[in-house]
Amino acid sequence: MKKLNTNKLTEEQANLFKNNLVYLSTVDADGNPQVGPKGSMTVLDPSHLQYLEKTKGEAYENIKRGSKIALVAADVPSHTAVMVLATAEVHEDDDYAKKVLAKTEFPNAFVVNLNIEEVFA
Repeated sequence: MKKLNTNKLTEEQANLFKNNLVYLSTVDADGNPQVGPKGSMTVLDPSHLQYLEKTKGEAYENIKRGSKIALVAADVPSHTAVMVLATAEVHEDDDYAKKVLAKTEFPNAFVVNLNIEEVFA
């Protein structure tokens, strides 16, 4: 993948995140990778993604510790993919989280907003 020198998704790239399963990768304190799917990923705007943290597992602990985040969305039939590097803003039980979660089936989830720093395609 080639770095595109932007922190904004094009409409086509945003659609890859909207229409495909997104994988999120973090690293733990020892540098070990953790990768998993995030079915609740949404596009807030060209520079921000959001997902609901329901499991509160290893990836979430890595994010709270400050891990950089890589996300990949790929459309297998067309062999099209986009990867972004991002940093997280975590919302646990604050007014913003309550507002977002009121529209979902997951009232006990946390809300993670992802600020896109780099885009690769």
